[in-house]
Amino acid sequence: MTARGKHVLFISRQRLVGTTNGSSTYLIDLARAVRAAGMVPHLLQPAPTLMGRWPMLTLRPEMAVFETHVARGLLRVGNRLISLSPRLYSSVARAGVAALARRAGVQAAWARDRKAPYAVAIPWTAADHRFVAQHARGRCDVAIADYMFNAEAFADLPAGTPTAIVMHDLFHARGSAATDSVAQVERAHEVAMLARADAVIAIQATEARFVADEVPGTRAILAPMAATPVARPQPGTVDRLLFVGSDTAPNVDGLRWFFDAVWPSIRAAAPTTRLEVAGSVARAFPDGAPEGVTLLGLVDSLVPLYAAAGVVISPLTFGSGLKIKLIEALAAGKAIVATPVTLQGVERECAGAVDCTDDAAAFAAHVLALRDDERRARQAAAALAVAVAHFSPAACYRDVQQWLTASVSPPSTPAPSAPAS
Repeated sequence: MTARGKHVLFISRQRLVGTTNGSSTYLIDLARAVRAAGMVPHLLQPAPTLMGRWPMLTLRPEMAVFETHVARGLLRVGNRLISLSPRLYSSVARAGVAALARRAGVQAAWARDRKAPYAVAIPWTAADHRFVAQHARGRCDVAIADYMFNAEAFADLPAGTPTAIVMHDLFHARGSAATDSVAQVERAHEVAMLARADAVIAIQATEARFVADEVPGTRAILAPMAATPVARPQPGTVDRLLFVGSDTAPNVDGLRWFFDAVWPSIRAAAPTTRLEVAGSVARAFPDGAPEGVTLLGLVDSLVPLYAAAGVVISPLTFGSGLKIKLIEALAAGKAIVATPVTLQGVERECAGAVDCTDDAAAFAAHVLALRDDERRARQAAAALAVAVAHFSPAACYRDVQQWLTASVSPPSTPAPSAPAS
């Protein structure tokens, strides 16, 4: 028996429609690595709460990497997922009324915007467990939980099924500054959840070391986010900056810090400078952004934005995990200015290729210094060289593929010894 043709079941409760944010991109990339190893990836989503406030989601072409995609409480019609929950439609209607009231100046408690909770951390229900037990059959030679919270599903699988957790983040290390619901995890609880798996797939070296040191009996597999580098560096346009991020607390807080502490200095010294902000992080700024900043929201493709930008910024002030947008920017051959938080786990690889500081004045100075065409071109070339050397798919996912293959292949038995004469 070999690994070829074996089935790998990804169990996820995140809103996964394509490569629209860092965690989704990473999971889809791991599914591609499963394909590259000759195995068959499936996606099982046991919680209808993943829809949040959206009654319908459109799946992007990259979701085709999964051989099957089954979601509880959702109807799949072509490339669309449609919620079957009357409660969700009622919630959408209430949210619409509240939004209209806020625009009209109403400040009552009922009119306040309330985010839907993150589905990945919502407690599991009996219906979730039954769904996994029913639909895992025939799709599960190996199970991979997307986030440690989904290790709950392992109890519903056939005995002896090899299991892994995609770590994404070391949540207890995010600190008290984190405000999104998935971040509130005590260290001991996190260790206990990670210990449920045979292996933990860590996105950066610091977190892989934590698993190796603190979660005995669980294998730590380092698998940095991979990227396909562009053919040549892209120095871009001198007065265009780019920030890419989803609507999570680290991105929102980091961008607010940049708007308040850094952007005024840049604009004062170089008034023609413009910043484009791509991704769902724009939702966190309903009142707009400072002058010179364009909130693009979700875009069909980041390729032209990366190509045109002179500098990509990553002003994160807290967080953990490998910052996937950093890897994208490196692979796009861009000059980058980032904070030390952004470089956590890849400091050695990025040394000299990324301008790094958490001081507001120095951050602005780095951005302004990159208005020099030669300096910007050098930094873009250095960034691309880092991506080529350290973040190719073959380099990043080799250990994951080897673990998968070993997990479904029985150990070879030595040939019997010849009888003694």
